[in-house]
Amino acid sequence: MPAYTPDIPAHVAATVRRLPPDLKRGIKQALRAISADPDAGEPLRRDLEGLLRYSVRRFRIVYRPDRTRRVIQVLAVGHRRDIYEQVADVLKRQQKP
Repeated sequence: MPAYTPDIPAHVAATVRRLPPDLKRGIKQALRAISADPDAGEPLRRDLEGLLRYSVRRFRIVYRPDRTRRVIQVLAVGHRRDIYEQVADVLKRQQKP
């Protein structure tokens, strides 16, 4: 089965670029793992249902697999203390007309 293609928006790529080198390597390795197996993450609940998270130390990658297009849509990468609020804000912005 071919791997999924990650769709990483500019704001997420900028966040990853600002991370320390060892954490950046971990995030990139995690993105490769998610691309190979989109079900590797844990499902989120409540307002974020339908999304998955993948942990890299204290950081989280929040993503949504699109199985028809074989794309992993990365919504956010950030520290666990505030990542879920960031994702909720991104989703609210996407829903506004």
